[in-house]
Amino acid sequence: MSRSRRFVTFVAMSALGGVPLGAFAQAEENPDRFRVGGALRFSYFIKSWEGQEGTRQRWGDVAFDVFRVNADGRLSNLLLSAEYRFYAGYSMLHHGYIGYAFSENTQLQLGLHRAPFGLLPYASHNWFFGLPYYMGFEDDYDLGLKLVHEHGPWNLQFAFYKNDEGSYTGRSTASARYSYDVVPVSSANPTEAYLGVDQANSETNQLNARVAYRFTHGAESNTELGLSAQAGQLHNALTGRMGWRWAAAAHLEGNYGPWNVKLEALHYAFRPANPEGSDNGFVTMGAYDAPYKVASQGTLVAAGVSYGFPVTWGPISRISFHEDLSLLKKVKAGYADSYQNALGTLITAGPVYTYVDLVTGKNQPWLGANYGDALAEGSPNSRWETRFNVNVGYYF
Repeated sequence: MSRSRRFVTFVAMSALGGVPLGAFAQAEENPDRFRVGGALRFSYFIKSWEGQEGTRQRWGDVAFDVFRVNADGRLSNLLLSAEYRFYAGYSMLHHGYIGYAFSENTQLQLGLHRAPFGLLPYASHNWFFGLPYYMGFEDDYDLGLKLVHEHGPWNLQFAFYKNDEGSYTGRSTASARYSYDVVPVSSANPTEAYLGVDQANSETNQLNARVAYRFTHGAESNTELGLSAQAGQLHNALTGRMGWRWAAAAHLEGNYGPWNVKLEALHYAFRPANPEGSDNGFVTMGAYDAPYKVASQGTLVAAGVSYGFPVTWGPISRISFHEDLSLLKKVKAGYADSYQNALGTLITAGPVYTYVDLVTGKNQPWLGANYGDALAEGSPNSRWETRFNVNVGYYF
């Protein structure tokens, strides 16, 4: 989940799920190549909603996070990129596509790649991302075709996705994936019984469009303004009918010397074609082999700022501090709003990147005991919960 800028070559950027335009302008310096790399990460954490069970929990815990393998290459104008991730008990394809660079300003990608929507590549600075990620609007990957074009200060991206990214190895019905999508769940599956519902919706036929314009303020400062829209269908396997969904976003990202500022506001709606009598106030979304309920309509707002500077402290070469806040205002009456805030730092030491984050949240599924319902009905009496998290990753 690293947002580091250690790598500046085409190969490393493609490992993050996207190839920078202009990568082929230095063809003589960067000949055709193929590279295999990856990452290994571990986390230490303390949770406010756990910790009374014994010494091990009171003083936190250490856990394996992820091992990933990247394969990236270039052959003339062909772009090749793939990444597979292994977690404890499940695994999935993060991205995998074949691209073609028509020029240094235009490329086409076919396969599983990042959907062009909102702030790119991320709408946050911390290891936990923000609420847009947990609802499929940040660092989301789907299966289809994407065209990317840059012309001066303009960045234009258009995509069609026939399907979502798919589900891989795990115990859930369809949630063994990296980014969040509307997924079917079954109460007969013991790992999903906590939801107490059956839903049979899947994403299909999605169109994305993103337009961004970058203003330059001197040599080290710029501001990007952008608009995004996406619309698609929801196929219900029980009724055989198609529902629909849409989302629209406006964003601003500013780079002002050592400062980076991110602002985003978006509105979304899911309208599934469920069987008669079903509750349409929520859909079920899944990733990391564990689905949950999400309010069918709402407004998301995210804001973040970071400040980074180089240092020479032994192996440590850079430190950056960040603050990210996001909130979800749900439309349905009686549904409690959701909040997340992350305050922390990123420490760079050669190939090792360490995120230290203090994350607080209310009606956030990963911050509290109410995992299945937090982003849907939630609770107006829900407590603010806290997780102190240190994630250490070796990238090779």
